[in-house]
Amino acid sequence: MLIDFTVENYASFRDETVLSAETGERLRKFKKTNTFEHNGFKLLKSLALFGPNGSGKTNMIDGLRRMRDMVMHDPGLVTDKLPYNPFRGDMNSRRKPQMFDVRFTYGDKAYHYRYSFDRTEIIYEMLAVITPRKEKIYFERIGQEYPILPERLADAAEATKSNTLFLYMAQRNNDKLAIEVVRWFQELIFVDDLTVPQRFMELLEDERIKRALVDFLGFADLSIIDFKTRTVDAPKFPDEIKNLIARMSDGNIELPEKTTELVTIHKVYENGRYVGNEEFQFGDESLGTRKMMVIALAIIYAKISGNGRTIVIDEFDDALHMELSTALLKIFNSEQGRNQFILTTHELELLDCDLRIDQIYLFEKDFQGNSALNSIFDFEGAATSRMDIAFARRYMEGRFGAVPQVSQEEMMNSLKNLEGGDYS
Repeated sequence: MLIDFTVENYASFRDETVLSAETGERLRKFKKTNTFEHNGFKLLKSLALFGPNGSGKTNMIDGLRRMRDMVMHDPGLVTDKLPYNPFRGDMNSRRKPQMFDVRFTYGDKAYHYRYSFDRTEIIYEMLAVITPRKEKIYFERIGQEYPILPERLADAAEATKSNTLFLYMAQRNNDKLAIEVVRWFQELIFVDDLTVPQRFMELLEDERIKRALVDFLGFADLSIIDFKTRTVDAPKFPDEIKNLIARMSDGNIELPEKTTELVTIHKVYENGRYVGNEEFQFGDESLGTRKMMVIALAIIYAKISGNGRTIVIDEFDDALHMELSTALLKIFNSEQGRNQFILTTHELELLDCDLRIDQIYLFEKDFQGNSALNSIFDFEGAATSRMDIAFARRYMEGRFGAVPQVSQEEMMNSLKNLEGGDYS
């Protein structure tokens, strides 16, 4: 489970910015449902990230994904560039390191992993085990020097390139702690591209799971009565892409010749009379149906994998009916829930969907393009204010900032110089 994630000098985040899943102090509302404890940490079952378009919500999600991808893949050559994407609103930031930092619980331990880098090299890296009293650093790296290093990993450190994370080399060296950290990153689930990951596709080979999915979608008012999978030719990649993948994976990844395609089955009617079934390719389904299917599969996958997963959903409300978004959010926060959900949304009505104030994060961007975020819990008086006053209303009144500044008149004036000139 995620405890917190921190970025600095990444995309629209100039300053150190923390997204925390720890519960706010002395908050009792929805304690039995929306929170749980893991390895001594009191954590939230869901975080809802609100804000106008371009405010930084997706950048925060992408930062966690970028950190995951760097942990999972090693640059093939020492000359390969790192995915350095600094804040571009001022020139000084373009010369500073970019930093990712995460704390999480996994198994029976809690970890703190942090690194910073620029375009060409890892500048700092640290892994610590969090104990009830303090953090105990397991390894620390400054450039190519290691002030703290287990003796058994000395050879791995010697073999680590300047643009390679030492964590990657340590897990390749079969270090148990490093493997646990990598596994946590590997088990992160991102739902945002409306494709069905292979690990989800394999679930549908189990008839019991497939039936549960059909029932789940049926209760969500979707008309799918069955699924099936079929094997088709995998997409052909140009040689340049194949060579790049081989180089980045040290030759450990082979592109498949075949892939699995998901097919949905619907009832077909004529003049109100059932006449048979029809197959649809997954891509032919509506955006909302595809979104709902992937979310449902993520929930099922996490549940049968032993729970304890962190599931990240970008544009959660995209193409979903409000009733469905509300139902899903209540499922995420239910007393039976044992997984953690992080979602971005524009749907302000969800502000009043049985959420605690520490679960709600509001994003906004200043005139320099710098993103900032605050939990409603951070606003003075929020914890003691009347809860019967809708958060959505207070948000639109500007009580919490983060309201887009839109001028219809000036937008129309900006078009007057175009041919025709009259948009009134």
